[in-house]
Amino acid sequence: MTILKRITHWIGVGGVLFALLLQATPAAATWPGIEIALWDPHFAKHDRKDPQYLKVLELAQNGQFTEAMQWVDRLHEERPSKGTPVILKALLLYELGQYRDAHQTLLHGRNIQPRHPAIHYANCEIYRKLGVVDLSKRSCEIAINQHQHAQVPEAHYEYALTLAANGEMSKANRALQEAAAQDATDPVYLYEQGMNSFYLNDLHAAEQAFLKALERDPQHIDSLYQLGYLHAVQNHLEKAQSFLEQLYGMRTSHPKVDSARQLIEMIKKGRVDELPKRVIPQEYHLSRSRSLYQAGEYGLALFEIQTAARLNPKDKPTQEILVGLASLLLRLDLTESAIETLLANIDNDPILRAKSYQELGDLNALRGNMKEARTFYQKSMELGDPDNLAKTSLSELPPNQHDIPGALHPDELFFQPAEALNRRGELFSHYGMHKRALAVYSMVLRMDPNHLMAKLNTAATHYNTGEYGRSISILEKISMRHPNHPYILSHHVLLAKCYAQKGDEPQMVRNLLYVKENKPEILVTLKLDPAFKNYRHLELFR
Repeated sequence: MTILKRITHWIGVGGVLFALLLQATPAAATWPGIEIALWDPHFAKHDRKDPQYLKVLELAQNGQFTEAMQWVDRLHEERPSKGTPVILKALLLYELGQYRDAHQTLLHGRNIQPRHPAIHYANCEIYRKLGVVDLSKRSCEIAINQHQHAQVPEAHYEYALTLAANGEMSKANRALQEAAAQDATDPVYLYEQGMNSFYLNDLHAAEQAFLKALERDPQHIDSLYQLGYLHAVQNHLEKAQSFLEQLYGMRTSHPKVDSARQLIEMIKKGRVDELPKRVIPQEYHLSRSRSLYQAGEYGLALFEIQTAARLNPKDKPTQEILVGLASLLLRLDLTESAIETLLANIDNDPILRAKSYQELGDLNALRGNMKEARTFYQKSMELGDPDNLAKTSLSELPPNQHDIPGALHPDELFFQPAEALNRRGELFSHYGMHKRALAVYSMVLRMDPNHLMAKLNTAATHYNTGEYGRSISILEKISMRHPNHPYILSHHVLLAKCYAQKGDEPQMVRNLLYVKENKPEILVTLKLDPAFKNYRHLELFR
């Protein structure tokens, strides 16, 4: 299967009954308190007394993230050399769901103040969201050790979420117990303990945790639902209905309300024996991964599928999904590791082996390791080369046997498949593999027909292959729909080059006049471009 076919097949496989046990909504982020968000007086004497910083924390703790962002932006303008405004901005961007910007902003803040107390806490959250298991765990541990003498329940909670996604439920519960001890009001810590105990098939411990959560909040929806489910699978039907009807009577828009309705119907129809009674860890993480992918939480889905694959490394379908999702998000090292595990467990499946070699060829090509790429593409050819991918790649691979410096920076991590695939296309194009690039951009546009960069990259690739008419057609359509997009200057430059190659001087001049009006200094450089060699005498270039 191709990457998209493999993933599409996977998300189409699901179990309604298992979904009643497991609804994989990502846990909400926790805004850090002052112990984490701001320097202590030993390092920055006035930060925790600064009224502007305190105002940002107050707004954020009340969920007013947009307003807090306005304050942070002003602070950054006033204090450009300070890391705290930048790091607070990264935390706010994370809360607003702008994860890629949060990651980039945090990297900038880390460059200014690498020892800021919020750095590792933010990394714990962001790397978990990205599905980077080791970095999330390490950051969580450092954040807790960094604040070991302070009350930081949120740090223990974030660590517990990372551990739970990694299948380390007993250890996660110890972190949650610490969080619950430090904060005696939040029911979430106890609810998560109950879910982890459910995972461990310790129903008594799960029930006790959910009941303690209800002591903190008698209307805690998630705990009510899980108590209903827990009693249903133990055939304590009256108790189950009591909790479920209490929840259903709330009539809120929470998804657990509809699940409660379904469970009540199953109880009334005598169908509770159909409900899953035990958690099988590998299946649990596989199902969570699928649900998170469907919810658009691709990094978290990647995290969970890594756990499922680790728990059952010989399960070929799970390893295939891991390869597909890791490749889709352009995680080259993880993809390579997953393929190696897959190959070690393939018996007589030459097609899957050939596809694995194709993927290894791509990984090495994307890194600039052309000699290794050629070897793997040739291995795929020997096994039949499904979809002629290796043949196409070999026809475009740079002819020399020397490696080319890699163009993918280690800090380039993607949250969205379309963005990762677009970057994959750019890398193929960078190495002169234009057919492969065009195929990838086509995948991006099937995912998101309005993806501007994929359209512009498609036009640029057609120009590089001498298909000037096709490039012009794409660019003119974009001009009509997006006349002021952020890359419009480069857009007009490329159009001018296309028209120059076609010999259409009036249209070339029209686009160069736009360039002259907006950034005339680059005409000096453009005059030297081979595309304009027949037009250097024009007044425009003088």
